[in-house]
Amino acid sequence: MANKPLTEIIKELVEADRVHLPVHPDISLHVSKLLSAETFDIKELRWLIGRDPGLLCNLFRAANSSFFSGLHKTLSIEEAITRLGQNKTRQVLEQASKESVSATKGKLLLHYMPRLWLHSQACAVGARWLSNRCGYQNLADQAYLAGLLHDVGKQFLLAALEEIAVSGQFSMTLSRRLINEVIETMHVEQGMRLFEEWNLPEIYKEVVTDHHDLELDTQNVVVTLVRLANLGCRKLGLGLEKYPELVLPTTAEAQFLGVDEISLAEFEIALEDQFLGGKAAAVSQ
Repeated sequence: MANKPLTEIIKELVEADRVHLPVHPDISLHVSKLLSAETFDIKELRWLIGRDPGLLCNLFRAANSSFFSGLHKTLSIEEAITRLGQNKTRQVLEQASKESVSATKGKLLLHYMPRLWLHSQACAVGARWLSNRCGYQNLADQAYLAGLLHDVGKQFLLAALEEIAVSGQFSMTLSRRLINEVIETMHVEQGMRLFEEWNLPEIYKEVVTDHHDLELDTQNVVVTLVRLANLGCRKLGLGLEKYPELVLPTTAEAQFLGVDEISLAEFEIALEDQFLGGKAAAVSQ
């Protein structure tokens, strides 16, 4: 396998079910404590799932599995929990947390994931904020989940690279430069593959495929909301990169949504207050 292309190795690891989405350790701990009780607070559980892409994907995967073929896909956390029931929901989340712990064996996820978790949460919050400000309150919850999931391909790729690094099966060195290149060039493709293989809701798939396109070539409001939230996060450094030179009011996304300069300034302040003012420290470090 060592002589195979990196893309082929990753594909084979995924097909062998050796790659699992990482779950934030603090959130995993909170979920475990919550589920250890005979009965648990559904509202608190929904809130925790809504902060972690790994838990959300595993929940959607179970609720939209072949067992439920013929039914509409669940599009929200509430729908997924209702369909699965409390016992099955408990099993799915406990398994996702367990797999995440076993997958975090090296230094790769520890280095990259705090910034990716921060970015996912900030993009979700930002997309919901923009939905409400731009008059799309009916899309706020959908925009939030889309923002949370838009970079799931990066997280899955990192988990695959971690498996390669610690398995000892492959005679290759994963330099920081190579890892960054793989993440940037392959995360959209891997995100699409994950959506297809896990049968995740298609309404979020377009966000994964289109959020990095150079041109805004869509009439999908949710995609545009997430793209603008993503740009805001990148401007403020809420993620792996920081581009302070970005001018949000001049972007095609802002013009499409009709959001003015004052609102966008308030948008940046809202993100700074929540994620750069100490409130996010517990989940971003």
